[in-house]
Amino acid sequence: MNQVTLRGIDDVHDLLTKVGPRVAQNLMRSTIHSIAGGIAKSAKKNAPEDEGDLRKAIKPKRERGMRGKLLSTVRVNPVAFYWRFLEYGQGPDGEEHAMFMRAVEEFRRDSDGIFVREFGRKFEAALKRAAKAG
Repeated sequence: MNQVTLRGIDDVHDLLTKVGPRVAQNLMRSTIHSIAGGIAKSAKKNAPEDEGDLRKAIKPKRERGMRGKLLSTVRVNPVAFYWRFLEYGQGPDGEEHAMFMRAVEEFRRDSDGIFVREFGRKFEAALKRAAKAG
């Protein structure tokens, strides 16, 4: 059985660029989408309680990126078009809920840590799948 020892970010970078650039791209796509999912979860938590479908409508969406760029966004389905009014304080209650602004601020406080944790989880899962396959 072959064994690989990784001692830092440079080793991970070398492994991914030499052995599997396609695996690296899929791994990064998955990591970015997972981070968008975390931001969506935080926005749902900060969204006001209402009788509509606002909380259900907040979802991460994997987008088609340009060459060399990966993209995932957090969207609100068109059913809950009124989220903009709540976000900027123009809703019927006149209160600014700012659920997306709060979610982004939570992410910015620990963005490096979040990225490292998510990448680590995805990379570990990819290594386990590769060990099972071969």
